[in-house]
Amino acid sequence: MVTVKRRRVQFAAVLILTAATAGLLSQFVLGGNDKVKIGNGSVSVLARASKAADSLPQSVLDYPFADRNFASPRGDGSRLLHVEGTLRLYAVPGKGGMLCLVEVDDAAATAGGSCADRRILLTGSIFMADRQEDGSRLVVGLVGDGHTYAEAEGLRVRVESNAFVLRSVAGSSVTVGSPTATQTIDLGG
Repeated sequence: MVTVKRRRVQFAAVLILTAATAGLLSQFVLGGNDKVKIGNGSVSVLARASKAADSLPQSVLDYPFADRNFASPRGDGSRLLHVEGTLRLYAVPGKGGMLCLVEVDDAAATAGGSCADRRILLTGSIFMADRQEDGSRLVVGLVGDGHTYAEAEGLRVRVESNAFVLRSVAGSSVTVGSPTATQTIDLGG
């Protein structure tokens, strides 16, 4: 019972920080003709046929975050984007044209989510930047079609299934891009 309460407190803290970040992002990143656009903002992984692994864990669906943000109470339309060890990333259709990124880490017994208007994928990413014990950040992101990589401090990873994972990011920005264009994402304080 103590573990469940601790997980809920951890998830609530992550959600509060993520909601604040998403709010700031939607204000600063969506607008402006000077923003570099990559692709058309589509997320092709959402169009593929659903598999059993695409279903969100019940523990995520039980959080108030799911009820407030997901287009469906069951997370219908969710797709598993990436698995790396005990870390899983999902894309979930949100209310009012939003799209949500959900991060689940079974080893840490944590989960978090971030939602934003889909238009943000034209000029940036829906992401989460989780502080690690060593002070660095684990940065996970959902990008639109056309993005081929994410990079921070010389470490470049491929975008696969519209997602990326960058570990041990010490700086305050991440670059996402394609062979013809790049975009810089400010991770905030």
